[in-house]
Amino acid sequence: MKKILFLVFFVLLGAALVLEYKRLTIKPWPATHFDDVVEHFKYGSIGAEVDGFPYDIWRELPTLFAEEIPQGYAGFGFVSEEGHDLPIGVSVRRIGVDRVGFNCATCHVSTYQVDGAETLVLGAPNNKLDIQAYIRFLVSTTKDPRLTADAVIASAQDNGRALGWFDRMVLRAVVFPRLETEVSGLEDGLAWMDSRPDHGPGRTDAGNFWRERWGLEPAGDMRVGVVDFPSVWNQRIRLDGWFHWDGNNRSLEERNFSAALAGGASEWLLERHAIQRVSDWLMDFPPPDYPLPLDAARVTQGRAIYERAGCHTCHDTGSASLGQVTSADILGTDRQRTDLFDAEMVSYFSTVGEKYSWQFRNYRATDGYANMPLDGIWMRAPYLHNGSVPTLADLLSPPDDRPRTFFRGCTLFDPEKVGFTCDAGFEVDTSLTGNGNGGHLWGTDLPADDKALLLDYLRSL
Repeated sequence: MKKILFLVFFVLLGAALVLEYKRLTIKPWPATHFDDVVEHFKYGSIGAEVDGFPYDIWRELPTLFAEEIPQGYAGFGFVSEEGHDLPIGVSVRRIGVDRVGFNCATCHVSTYQVDGAETLVLGAPNNKLDIQAYIRFLVSTTKDPRLTADAVIASAQDNGRALGWFDRMVLRAVVFPRLETEVSGLEDGLAWMDSRPDHGPGRTDAGNFWRERWGLEPAGDMRVGVVDFPSVWNQRIRLDGWFHWDGNNRSLEERNFSAALAGGASEWLLERHAIQRVSDWLMDFPPPDYPLPLDAARVTQGRAIYERAGCHTCHDTGSASLGQVTSADILGTDRQRTDLFDAEMVSYFSTVGEKYSWQFRNYRATDGYANMPLDGIWMRAPYLHNGSVPTLADLLSPPDDRPRTFFRGCTLFDPEKVGFTCDAGFEVDTSLTGNGNGGHLWGTDLPADDKALLLDYLRSL
């Protein structure tokens, strides 16, 4: 009888251990939450860790591959601040194992340099962040023979964050056996990138990410939807218009959810309340003040030129055209993004969320780009929807006089031309598909003195 009881006991114990193992390694743990909304914006979860890279491996990669990324993740443009182990815009959550994911701040926090000082700007487009290069690095490391469970465990030990016995067991028995398969799926899903110009820092092609998700096989064509990261401050003044560069949705909630999903979240684990909390905070979050002195008289004169050139009819709060779409035929800017988002895309987007209490119902196809407010425009370089014009001075030049190539991905501010000046980095070639820098001719025929005054006004916004 005792033998039977012992047997039952060990069977029950084994079952309990199996259940506990599943609880620890499969069930999603609560999302990372911060009481302070600013900290939550920077480090909280939006649900994008679901297919994220295993954290125990991720944090050792800068050590194991120091030759490839001597600056660590900062080399891909991630912004860090003192007192935090994670870069801004990166969250960690246990889903199977601890995994890293993106949040809103990944693409919408940046810095600028003036007089040798670096200033952090919340809500700004991260023009240093090269998501494409970062993803390619993660994929390449999984194929490298240097990446092993033993190497990760040893690196963690050397870095003063030794893994416990359970985590070591999971790393060896679960994480590494699955890692190559998980990343191979990611690599296959990104094959379409190889047939197109690289995005470079501060840009992405969310349209083709969605097409791949829906099985539309973007690897089989050359359609490009690359766009610059936008700013996300002052959302309230944008509520009466259309969102995204091509004005394809009028719902702020759908815009926010689609950005989270494109950033790695899934419909079943979308942290809607966290996203809404950040969205509410950004409603009236102001743009940064221009960091250098301005001449008030010149700003006033520049405002008069701004109105005379008709800029206010599209870009001022209260204008009937603000947030509305101007046809690409009128703008003359690169059509690739607006042509990519066609009726087929709209039909697929209308199915997103259909199994849940929310569903996308406001997408449409357009033939141009939305007229954006110009708040904080000095911090939003490079310009146009695809980031193909480096400075505001260049944008006020005729297209033939704009730089055909330029470097992007740095933070040194150029107060004269209003933009960021780069002597090296990622080179944008405006002759490549999706990188066209033509169009938007407003102000290009002004006399030089008027352009200088207009720039003074634009610096003040």
